[in-house]
Amino acid sequence: MEKFFNIKCRYSGLIPDCVVIVATIRALKMHGGGPSVTPGAPLPHEYLTENVDLVVAGCANLQHHIRNALKFGVSVVVCVNHMASDTEAEHAAVINLAMEAGALAAHTAKHWAEGGKGAVELANAVVEACNRPPSF
Repeated sequence: MEKFFNIKCRYSGLIPDCVVIVATIRALKMHGGGPSVTPGAPLPHEYLTENVDLVVAGCANLQHHIRNALKFGVSVVVCVNHMASDTEAEHAAVINLAMEAGALAAHTAKHWAEGGKGAVELANAVVEACNRPPSF
């Protein structure tokens, strides 16, 4: 993001309308200190069961990205891609922490399971963010 903003946008004159940061519960658990994942091996138990503490710890990384984007004067929307092993408590923690960090909106997207219907709230949030004038 920063390379795009600092180099591409400034050189080309492009002004981004918003930033959409996509996260998964599994990735946040990994950033929060979860065990290593080995290709071909079964996922560790921590990634398949509720562990809000790992998610919250991993959100420090997400919050840092949100704050970086906001420094450029662009609205931020967070998309949390839903997977079958995720829980409502884990998603609620991510959404709350994203909003605390300054995201304009944060939504769970269930488009993988529900098609376009599962991403309507996210799409509406992106439209709202894009309609705000950036101060890039």
